[in-house]
Amino acid sequence: GIIGPNGAGKSSLLRILTGISAPTSGHIQFEGSLRSILELGVGFSPDLTGRENVYYNGRLWGYTGRELLSATDRIFEFARLSDYADWPLGAYSTGMQMRLGFALATFERSDLLLIDEALAVGDAAFQQRCIERFSEFRRAGSLILIVSHDLPLLQAVSDRILLLDRGKAKFLGEPAEAISRYMELIASSSRDETGSKFSELKESEYRLELLDANAQARRHFVSGEQAELSVELSPKEELHDLTVGIHITSSHGIRVFGVNSRQLLGEGIRIQGSRQLRFRLTLNLGPGLYTIGLSVHRGLSHATDCYLWEDSVIEFEVETGMDAPFEGTSFLAPRLMIV
Repeated sequence: GIIGPNGAGKSSLLRILTGISAPTSGHIQFEGSLRSILELGVGFSPDLTGRENVYYNGRLWGYTGRELLSATDRIFEFARLSDYADWPLGAYSTGMQMRLGFALATFERSDLLLIDEALAVGDAAFQQRCIERFSEFRRAGSLILIVSHDLPLLQAVSDRILLLDRGKAKFLGEPAEAISRYMELIASSSRDETGSKFSELKESEYRLELLDANAQARRHFVSGEQAELSVELSPKEELHDLTVGIHITSSHGIRVFGVNSRQLLGEGIRIQGSRQLRFRLTLNLGPGLYTIGLSVHRGLSHATDCYLWEDSVIEFEVETGMDAPFEGTSFLAPRLMIV
């Protein structure tokens, strides 16, 4: 996977790898077949039927006429468009066209597959089919490079993630670590780019505590127990229009929950001197280790005027209760009735 802020060079990198653009220095060496999906549906004609578009565009992709004739039904079946194969493409919705473009581009495995923001095609069921196809290709030896802003989906399909910023590689490694560094990069960039006269909160200016229902500090909970996150802020200067957020991440790097004060209150917070915020939660989480992160910023997002972004301030553990065993990442308080 490849991630980074706008202008980081993600799409430019894929264009260089496909040969569309030339690098300013260095060289690229690769042996094997290459296919790129830089913009789904490019070259499709609204006046032709879906079947005709598959044939003519497939030839442009380098497929032979015989390959296309034998694979057309499979392409439409994968895209869930078999009933619309002979409709004019102009009658297709945008989502239908994107699904057809993806199915055509990937019906045959290539050694290197480059994808730019093409994972947003279709609904959740079709996205799952795309992920399964990627897994097939990987097992067969394909190298797949994907650019996307959909971080959870990218984390699900990637072995490693490359973080780019202003044309330079900042990190290459585990997806969870790459995404954490990306969020920190967004926070630090907000301070650099806005030119605001404020500074990041220091450790002495904030405190986060995890408490149980009796207001006692704890690090071990049973799924379904009540907990409270206490956030104490003591900035050296008055802050206004603030948003204070918390996020919980599993040991696998999956963001399982996040909420902030603006979502709960509908407005920003003013802090002068010291102020405490308390988030009351029901820990309906599956068994495992989790970390709690904290963010403090102005406005809706930490992408602008971010005073603080910390991913792992507190670590805690959840276990299942003896009277309510279950599996999975969430406890939904099930009740069974037999009628």
